[in-house]
Amino acid sequence: MANVAGMTPVNFPESSPGPTSEGRILIVEDEQAIGELLSSALRLKGFDCRNCLDGEEALSLLEKESFDAVISDLRMPGITGLELLKMVRLKYPFVAFLMATGVDEVRVGVQAMKDGADDYLVKPFSMENVSSSVDRALEKKRLDRTEAGYRQSLEFMVDQRTKQLRAALQQTVRI
Repeated sequence: MANVAGMTPVNFPESSPGPTSEGRILIVEDEQAIGELLSSALRLKGFDCRNCLDGEEALSLLEKESFDAVISDLRMPGITGLELLKMVRLKYPFVAFLMATGVDEVRVGVQAMKDGADDYLVKPFSMENVSSSVDRALEKKRLDRTEAGYRQSLEFMVDQRTKQLRAALQQTVRI
């Protein structure tokens, strides 16, 4: 971000993909074969994928590693996909979150989107649709980060200008 009028630039988290990766994706799927299939297909598209079997493990991995997106099954033992979504949204607002399920029910999809999911994927997956959904979600989160950075920079500049105006006002009152 450029230094504007002598103001200190505000740094915002960048996405974490390596030099040859499209992004890091955490796949949370209690059916290991489905998770591995999804991971393999996304790796062919250039994504760096990590798999886990439940929400507790996902939260642990999110604490230790940086991910750009989470694709989570809706129905899992322990923490459900919707519960995981709410926890991820609170702690990692710039991580894209896609909900995956075998339940093609509009109500469930609408609830996931209301809770902050960036997209809703129905099994069996069309890998082209999954790849497109991941790309859209990552782009949306990139734009969200950029907007938040601009907002924070503007707030900083307004705060600095307010301090300058208060100081100038105090000077004129003394005169």
